[in-house]
Amino acid sequence: MGRRQHQRETQCGLCCRVATLTFHHLIPVAVHRKKRYVVRHGKEEMKRRGLMLCQLCHNAIHEFFPDEKVLADHFNTKELLEADSRIAKHIEWARKQK
Repeated sequence: MGRRQHQRETQCGLCCRVATLTFHHLIPVAVHRKKRYVVRHGKEEMKRRGLMLCQLCHNAIHEFFPDEKVLADHFNTKELLEADSRIAKHIEWARKQK
């Protein structure tokens, strides 16, 4: 399955701006074949667990957390992402953008 990208405009799952959205895997594809993640989450859960995000928010997540294992272990829900001070600050900033 390739990267899911939607071209329709709707609200970002983090900043709520209306924009073209892309699918962010909360458990990154890079770890989908690692046994500990398969055991912990299951293959189907890893594929479908994600958020539709604007490009600003999607880029910010990967900029703040370039290590895929850190994302998979510590930021695998929307709530965990929003609890991080860097993401919270980014969301506040992004909401003010066009």
